[in-house]
Amino acid sequence: MPYRRRDYFSQRFTREELVELLQRTGLSPRDLLSTRSRAYQALGLAEREVSEDELIDLMVQEPTLLRRPIVLIDNQVVVGSDRKRLAAALHGASRVR
Repeated sequence: MPYRRRDYFSQRFTREELVELLQRTGLSPRDLLSTRSRAYQALGLAEREVSEDELIDLMVQEPTLLRRPIVLIDNQVVVGSDRKRLAAALHGASRVR
């Protein structure tokens, strides 16, 4: 199956791209948030209220806040290393011609 790989450390997401991804998949910014990242800890995100807009802005500035990988297949998304969900999404994916 053809795919496009993106290293979002060297080719960062724009705010518009993240918003589009969230809208397309129905996810919230918290669904993409890596709570294990050093940036999450350093910014004290566990201890404070942060709006979804602020989270998006922080993810644009600091891509380590994004869980990896983010795999988008049609309008399904698999975030993180969930092999079962990824296999199910790949199995149900429409063919690309």
